[in-house]
Formats: sequence, C-alpha cells, structure tokens
Amino acid sequence: MSEFDNDEMNGLKRFWESNGSALVIGVVLGLAVIVGWQGWQWYQQRQATQAADVYQQVEQGLAGDSVDDSTLDAVARLKADYAGTPYAADAALRLAGIYVEQQDYDKAREQLGWASENAANEGVAHIARVRMARLLWTQDKPDDALALLDQAHPDAFNALYAEARGDILAARGDREGAYKAYQIALESLPADIASRALETKIADNAPADAADAPTDSNSASS
Repeated sequence: MSEFDNDEMNGLKRFWESNGSALVIGVVLGLAVIVGWQGWQWYQQRQATQAADVYQQVEQGLAGDSVDDSTLDAVARLKADYAGTPYAADAALRLAGIYVEQQDYDKAREQLGWASENAANEGVAHIARVRMARLLWTQDKPDDALALLDQAHPDAFNALYAEARGDILAARGDREGAYKAYQIALESLPADIASRALETKIADNAPADAADAPTDSNSASS
C-alpha cells in the first residue's frame, strides 16, 4: 500500500512539475474572465442608469417650445459620455426634429450625422441617415441626398432607402427612376407592413405602356 501511495505521489509530483504552471495560469485566466465579465456587466448597467437620468433631462427640455442651454448640454453629455447607450442617438434624433421644426436645417443635419455614425443600434443609424438624405433634399441638395442613399446598407433597410430615393427622383421629374426605386421598396417591404402608399406612388410614376401598377402580396395587409 505504501509503495502504491509513493508511486501515486511521485506521479502527481511529476504531473505538477510539468503542468502546474499551466493549471495555475488557466485558473487565474478563468477567474479573470468571470470577474471581467461581471465587471463589464456592472459597468454597462451603471452607464445605462446614468444615461437614463440624463435623457430624462433632455425629454423635459425638449417638451417646451425652445431648447435652452441646459438641454443642449445634456444632449452633448449623452453623446460624449454615453454614446454606447440607445439614449444618446435618440436624443440626437429628437433634437434634430426640433431643429427641423425651427427650420434650422444645418443644426438638424449635424445631429442626424452624429446619430448615423454613432448610434448603438444599427436600425437607428440607418433611420438617421435616411432622414439626413431627406433633409438634404429639403435644402435643395438632391445630388448629395442621393449620394447618401447610395451608401452600403443591409438588405433589411432596402425599403427605407429605396422609397426615399424614389421620392427624390419623383420630385426631380425622373418618373422612370422613381418607378424603379418604388418597385424595389415594395419588393423589400416586410409582409406585415401596409403597402398601399407605395403602390400609389408606383401607379403615379408608372410608364405609359404599363398595363397595371405592380402589385405585391403585401397589399393584402394594407
């Protein structure tokens, strides 16, 4: 029994000598990952909570007819310190909306540009970009607007981009281009989204030799 124990001990010593450092490192790394993940989760939660508090100030400030300095400071703080939260881009979008109402389009474009480049949510980023394109169109800069809509984007946003392109082309008198853009928008539209408005735009811009405006299974949901 003693001999067996000695053999076991000797084997354990040899194993430890060969692998002990690796085991210790593995355990330390494992603990570091766990602690790091928990720390990151705590940090993210803390950021979200603090951002929500600042965003509440923005909501209160934007409820009035004018935007005061404290509201602008709150939006700037969200963008500077909490860009990774949804609150920052949403605040920028809402402030852009106020500026549009005030016809201060340059300031609106600045906010939309920030949101399109920095929004934590991809969908919000693309909404901001398309809104900025429409704003450029409003400012009589259709070429700049179309160039913005030409930028790469996921297929999930094809309908959003294509409809905006169609609206700009239709306004420029390019009925053929608008017709094609609206068709792409309709084909890309999710099945549960009403399509009547798009179908009307297609019909309004259909070429003279088109027998009927194109239809889509989406029309059943409109």
